[in-house]
Amino acid sequence: MKAHLLHHISINDPTKHQIMNHKALLFLLLLLAPVLPAAAQNAARYGCLSRQALLRQMPETHRAQQELDSLRAQFDRETQYNEAGFQRQFSEFLQVQKSLSEPLLRKRQADLQVAMERALAFRREGQALLDDARKRLFRPIEERLDAAIRVVGAERGYDLVIDTDSSAAPYVSPTLSEDATPFVREKLVQH
Repeated sequence: MKAHLLHHISINDPTKHQIMNHKALLFLLLLLAPVLPAAAQNAARYGCLSRQALLRQMPETHRAQQELDSLRAQFDRETQYNEAGFQRQFSEFLQVQKSLSEPLLRKRQADLQVAMERALAFRREGQALLDDARKRLFRPIEERLDAAIRVVGAERGYDLVIDTDSSAAPYVSPTLSEDATPFVREKLVQH
């Protein structure tokens, strides 16, 4: 009974119980010590890349740019043709304006105004068409790049992928980040 009472007292003794818990905790910490620094390093990892540089390196970008350049050349030729027609009409007006009656002078001026407004409208519409073509040509390329960045981010365990093209993050600790460019480039080649 005495032994049972001593055992009961030693288990219920808070100081001995705390010492045993501290020893167990210390033992666990010693076991985890080699693992904790590696886990802490991987806890917050960032990938850095230049999205524009990757886009420029993609073959699809070159093909899309060539197509856009071809459309722009067609637009420029048509614009020059329209402007040459307007210049010719304006030149003729300047040569004969002094000999025109007032009603004919106003009609020619109105015709010139309409031609000028038509040329400006053509420029605006042409620019809008080029902008739409640019979006249509480059959107799938950008979506493909973004998908590769997301896959690499997940595979590499990044918390965040930083696009270094902007000045939003002028400094990123090299101990917490790595250049993700080669991994994304490799992913683009695979798919």
